[in-house]
Amino acid sequence: MADKIEISKTELLYDPLFDKKPDVEMKGKRNSVFKALFIIIIAAFVGFSLYFSFNSISSDKYTYRENETGYTLFQFVGKEDDIILHVDYVRNESGEVDTAKPVTEVREFSMSCNEYVRFIFIGKNVSEIQPHCFYYTKNLMAVIVDPDNQFYTSVDGVLYSKDMKEIILHPMRNHQFRAALKDGVTAPVDESTAEAFLKAFTEKYGDEVTADAAEYEKQFANEAFYRIPDSVTEIEDSCFSDCEVLRYVDIPSSVKKIGSLAFFKCKGFETVTIPDGVESIGSDGFSYCEKVTYIYVPESVKFIGHHAFYGNLGCEKIYLGAENEDSVETGENWLPKRSPTSLKDVEAVYGLERRAN
Repeated sequence: MADKIEISKTELLYDPLFDKKPDVEMKGKRNSVFKALFIIIIAAFVGFSLYFSFNSISSDKYTYRENETGYTLFQFVGKEDDIILHVDYVRNESGEVDTAKPVTEVREFSMSCNEYVRFIFIGKNVSEIQPHCFYYTKNLMAVIVDPDNQFYTSVDGVLYSKDMKEIILHPMRNHQFRAALKDGVTAPVDESTAEAFLKAFTEKYGDEVTADAAEYEKQFANEAFYRIPDSVTEIEDSCFSDCEVLRYVDIPSSVKKIGSLAFFKCKGFETVTIPDGVESIGSDGFSYCEKVTYIYVPESVKFIGHHAFYGNLGCEKIYLGAENEDSVETGENWLPKRSPTSLKDVEAVYGLERRAN
């Protein structure tokens, strides 16, 4: 049985994206070191700013930086009427396109926490989409990739690698998008058809702003499940993060890697099935899946990242196929802290077979 872990107020302030914990004591010597480091960092920042100022194209909405193959979308700051994002060529504040400047990369966190964008169109030249770049884009319904893109593709608005071996992003509102497609709403292929889709969507399902939230979501209940294709071997970082409406994701036995924050805050999950064959679970891979009461980690898993199941308060134990704790590498605080029903610390139980359904 694992040793009991005491929970302090500082432990509870865990930030899964930046892994911050408050520092409660700062002595004079440490202050001096921090001041020196601060000066160095500021000097470096000024230097980098001067360098990038010669290699950047900026507006209030877009920031691009030149790279070896074209341009990187470094930052997008959308406003309320910016419901469509094109990632294809450098665009100015008015949306005018410079086709001589193709966008080939999207930077990590370039538009995270955006609350307005509904559709993202990925152009044919994009060859690198870094992790977490669309993190918590809470109204995003679909990512649509140019058919001529050699590196990425999309299926019903879900973003995949071209070979369908990596599932990269399931947008937070993709369940609504898939429901509309099944109800006969035509899938968008460009900006004008995206606007037509949204108009037809509102006519069919009503205005979410004025509707009761629970009643509104009942219309999409049949799409609260998602099945990952058998071709997929990796679930990328933040792929299903904050998809709170989803109740279950069917993970095929082909999957070997589950990335960091892959199922973070999937609070609607009623069950989690990690299939035999998975080898690694990233940091915060399943953290804050609060309704799940049974988790089995198969013997094939050799690495579990820090806080992988943190906040899963419905679990009284985590069951593993691994023979003992030395058979699998684990990060800090990978187990939930405690169960609300027993108020006891959650423990890991090793050497078990999966419970029959």
